This record gives sequence, C-alpha cells and structure tokens, in this order.
Amino acid sequence: MFTRICTLALAVLFLVGPAQAAEEDILETIFVKDTIERSLFSPELLNRANVEEVVAIVRGLKGTLGGFRGVQKEGPNTYTVFLERGRVPAEIQTDDQGLVTFLFFRQPTAAGLTPQEALGGFVRLERSGGGQISVLVTQDGVDQVALAPDAELDAGSAFKMAVLKTLMNAVEAGDMSMSDVVTMDPAWRSLPSGIMQDWPDGTPITLATLATLMISVSDNTATDALISILGRDKVEAFLPQKPLLTTAEFFKLKADVNNTRARYRAAEDGGRAAVLADLAEAPLPEVSALDDSPSPEVGWPISARNLCGLIDDVAANPAMQVNPGVANPAEWERVAYKGGSNFGAFNMTTQLVDETGTSWCITATWNTEHSTLDQAAFTTAYLAMIGSLTQTETP
Repeated sequence: MFTRICTLALAVLFLVGPAQAAEEDILETIFVKDTIERSLFSPELLNRANVEEVVAIVRGLKGTLGGFRGVQKEGPNTYTVFLERGRVPAEIQTDDQGLVTFLFFRQPTAAGLTPQEALGGFVRLERSGGGQISVLVTQDGVDQVALAPDAELDAGSAFKMAVLKTLMNAVEAGDMSMSDVVTMDPAWRSLPSGIMQDWPDGTPITLATLATLMISVSDNTATDALISILGRDKVEAFLPQKPLLTTAEFFKLKADVNNTRARYRAAEDGGRAAVLADLAEAPLPEVSALDDSPSPEVGWPISARNLCGLIDDVAANPAMQVNPGVANPAEWERVAYKGGSNFGAFNMTTQLVDETGTSWCITATWNTEHSTLDQAAFTTAYLAMIGSLTQTETP
C-alpha cells in the first residue's frame, strides 16, 4: 500500500570501499562469491545501506540469468557484467583506498531467455519464498506465458488503474474534463504514500493533477478524492471487490479503528458496506497504529488478467507514463506503469509498446503470509521477463 515503485530493487546506491582492487575485480567478486564481504564497502556506506540487499539482487540475477561469464568496461566507471543468459549494466566507483563508494545495477537484458524460461524465476521464487505468485504476459492481448492468471491476489495500489479508467470514461462521455477544477476537501485526506494529505483545505486542483499524482506517486489522498468525485459504484464496475475500499478505510481497518476489522472480516458484501459506514467519521490513525500483518480481506484483490485489461485501457493516458517503473524507456516506444504493495503483497504491471507497434502487458503479483517479502528477488525476476521480450544476444 505504501507504493513507492521499487526501482531500488535493481538500482542500489552506496556510499562506500578493499585494498585497491580494480573495479572489474570487485564486480567479479560480487557476482562470483556466495557471500559479499562487508570489507568491500566503506564505513560510511555500511552506516546507511544494507549489504544484504546487494546479496539479494545478485542472487536473483544469477538465479534467473545464470552464472558469471565476465566483465567488460564501457566507459568511466561503467561496465557490462555478462552472465550465462544475459547482461547487466553496472556503474561502480571506488575511493583512494579501493572501497566501493557507488554501485548501481541497471535493467538487465536476457539473451536467449524465452518468456517461458523467464517464468521459471517466479516459480522458483514462489517455492522458496512461499505464498502465491500470479503472472501474465500478453502480446497484443494474446497470452504468451501465465502462472495462475485468474487468481485474485491483493495487488495493492494497482487498483488505482480502475479509478483512472472510470475517470477516462467520464471524460469520454462528456460528463467531466481533465481540466475541471475541484477544491481540496478534508474528507479526502488519507495517509501517505503521496503529498496531497498535507495540502491546505480549499486548494484548487484539476482532475488531471489528481490522476497524475494518483498514478505517478500513488497518492492516496488523490485516489480517495477521485473515488468520491466519480462515485464508488462507478469504480467498482471494473473490480471484483465490492465494496471497494478507499485508502483511508484501508488504514482505519488496519488500525482496527472502532474495533471494526473482525466485523468486516466476518461480514458479507452488504454487511461490509455497513461496517465501512461506521468508519466514515472516525479520524485517521497514526501510522504507528497500523497492524503490519497480512490481512487478505483488507486490500484490493485483482487477477493478472484483470490487471492486463486495465493497463491496456489506460496506458495511453499521460498519467501512466510519468513513472516508468523498472522498464527502460529508451528501449521502447512507450512505457506505461502502475504497481502496488501492501503488507505481504507486491505487484508490478507494465505495458510496453515496441517500434513495430506491438503491445506487451507484463504483470506479476506476489502474496505471502509474511508482512515483508523479497522485493529485490521479485523485481529481478520481473526484469528478466521484460528482458526476455527484447532477446538481445550477448557476444
């Protein structure tokens, strides 16, 4: 739910640096050794970065693309790491003691790895990490690979694409315009992610601004504003969940405001609407009051097939193209993205259009019984799937 797109998962910044090892040698060590020694990194880095994240990223890359084959220097501090089935662009800097001060892995490219083979990365992750993973890749709307594509798993903020679709339909029908201005209503306030929760009451805002904030930074207040303006029932038409939770209702349920969570869990659809009505006037909880254990009934369950349908419908909207997620926009004619997360849930959904006009949807959702999951490994598998679509060969 605290959706901050995980470009971090394959883009790791470190302020850090062993004894005058060449940058190529350090990269080889990182990809060859089963463990990564803390002595590679400077004290400054170790005080502010988690080396285990690097371990998880490299493990995921090797698990999907195979073992280390070599390193090629491309320019100052830039390299290509060659694995058995792909390549990983990397940037690395060291200090005068040879300690790493900067490390950045860019989007890997799979070579000779088919989408079906890339799907194996998700299968292995599901086996090792538990829970359930749903994956669907379509080409011009036709399934290419799939793993439980009709399972309705919690996709977190990816549901916001349904809100955008509802808005686009209203604009197309002539009922609204993206340039329409509304004023900030305190009833819309939610908790972060986002920035609008701190805006003054009465601030004038266009519908286009609400849509852009909702998608690009997953602004929860902007989302609840649009649900209120459009009507909850209109958004529900594109989602399996009824009643649809607003983000503020989600937070209140996670904090068990007015002892409502058990009642909500036990109620049928109609009864749940009544429970939510009891939360309408309740104040927002503090973030510290939220229960961080997974609650499958408190979220936004959506199938992979539904997610591909949604992104295909809304991808052309400018709001969808502000944040490209983890795909490299330079490799595609158009990139549209929306992801989501929740306690024990993570989703990434991307539409890619190549130079021939071919459209790809890549969506993957992971739900576990644990409050945290290995987002780095998941993102690695997701990027390998994107890379398998380009089929760039290594030398």
